[in-house]
Formats: sequence, C-alpha cells, structure tokens
Amino acid sequence: MPNIVPWFRERTAGLPEPMAGELATWFELKLSGSTTAPRVKARPHRWIQRMVTNALPALRAWADQDKDSLRSITRADVIAVLPDSGTPRVDMLQGLRHILRPLKNRRIIFADPTARIFCGMPTTTIPLPVEVDDLRRVLHDQEVPRAALASLAIFHALTTGQLRSLKTTDLRDGRLFLPNRTVLLADPVRTRLAAYLDYRNHRWPRTANSHLFVSQTTGCGVEPVSYVWINDVLGMPTSRLREDRLLHEAEATGGDPRRICDLFGLSVAAALRYTGTIDQPGLVEHSLRNAGAPPRPLADDVAAD
Repeated sequence: MPNIVPWFRERTAGLPEPMAGELATWFELKLSGSTTAPRVKARPHRWIQRMVTNALPALRAWADQDKDSLRSITRADVIAVLPDSGTPRVDMLQGLRHILRPLKNRRIIFADPTARIFCGMPTTTIPLPVEVDDLRRVLHDQEVPRAALASLAIFHALTTGQLRSLKTTDLRDGRLFLPNRTVLLADPVRTRLAAYLDYRNHRWPRTANSHLFVSQTTGCGVEPVSYVWINDVLGMPTSRLREDRLLHEAEATGGDPRRICDLFGLSVAAALRYTGTIDQPGLVEHSLRNAGAPPRPLADDVAAD
C-alpha cells in the first residue's frame, strides 16, 4: 500500500461520511487515473498531498457548519471561507478547484462552485541570501551525502526534484547531464561527488538502484529518495541554497537575466525575480557583512578552506 493511502485516510477521517466518500472517489481517480471518459490523468503523490492540504481548511469549515456533502456547497460558501488575498487565497482556491471540478465532470456533484471566482495573485517574496558561515558549514560537513548534496545546490543551483531524479549515468566526463542542459561541474563539486560515490559503493555495493542518491530505505529498492530525506540531510530546504546561488549570479553579472536563464534553465520571469534584487539596501548590507567588501563572494570563495 502506498504511504499516501493511510495519509489520506488520516487527513479525511474527521469529515462527514458523504463528503469523505466523495473525496475518496476523487482520490482514487487522481491516484490511479482513468481511461473512461472523461479521462483523468494520474497525478504524483506529492501533487495530491498538496491539493488536499490546500483544501482541507475549507472542507473542515464546511463540516463544522453541518454541510455533510460537497453537493450542497455553493459559490457563496466558497467565497465565505476563502482568505481575502495573497498566497493563502490562491492555494485554497487551487486545491478546491482541482477537487470539485473532476467531481462535477464525473457527475458526482451537480456544479462546480469555484467557477468564475477570481483567484488573485500569490504574495510575492524576495529571495534572500544565506549566511556565508552556514554555507561553508554544510559544504565542508563530514557527512559525505550532505556535502555532495550541498555542493550541487550551492554551485549549480539544482532543485530538490533534480537531486532526487539524478542517475549515476548522468555523471560522466566531469559533466552533469540534465534533461534540459549540460553542466560543467566545478572542481569542489567533483571532489565531493567522488567522495560520495566511494561512500555509496562501500555502503550499498550490490544495490540495483540507479539513482545517484540513495538512502537506507531506497538502497534496497529502485525508487528515488524522498523530498523530505534531501531536506533533512541538508538541514535546510534546498531552495534556500538554490536561491543563494542565483542571487550570487545576478550580482556577479550586474543583473543579466539572459545569463541566469542560460546557466540554470530558468524562465525569463523567474530570472527577473533575482535580477530585481540588485542594489537593494538590505542585500548590499548583507554582502558587506559577510564578505567585508562588495561584491559578495561567489561559490568558489565559499568552498575555499
């Protein structure tokens, strides 16, 4: 049984029976997909968890109002539980839409009460750098998997998803071959990956798992490590290290979005989020505090002993 099944049952245990049954139907559709019209594409477990988590506050609020079925939910009910604006509103409405719309298409509920409700825009956030001492600490950590993961995020801004999906065959000739780009690995990264491969071969000499990073759980199987495992090993979200690297590049290139797009595979809109931070007073002060003088040190300086 996939871990997401007991997770879903636990999250929906307190809901009224009709509503819980309707959610269970949606869950089965998204978990396994359906080739019967209207067709439904199976979704990753992480996506299902996110949608359920986003929608649960609204579902529980309706249950407290003695609404025992999603069939009785109206547009006014949806508007009443939605946050006023920002990311919380976007997330909740997204979760409800991804649940109610398929149920309406399957004629389990009569109408989609989220239709034509304005979503708004997520709350914009400013990417922030990581303290240089923290970067050095994780990069020079004695735990070989931690140092290897950190080097890939600090030098080459890999995401958690990319770290999970890396295969041992993606590393060759001092390069990392990603689906959308080829990365020439920095020397400190090569050193740490070589140490990690020695560690991996010693710890799991007969594993059939082709993924580069394996854990005590996945070493006996073929599945990738979890998102939680990577962040736990690093001791911080991978996104923090990735954002720091992208901020460094934006600063080093004077805010050139083309360079960031080419190096890291970002869209123009995503790159502008980082180039827009150039010359902001708070980040300039942070650079001076960590480096002693501008510009703020790049990954090569962080790796230096």
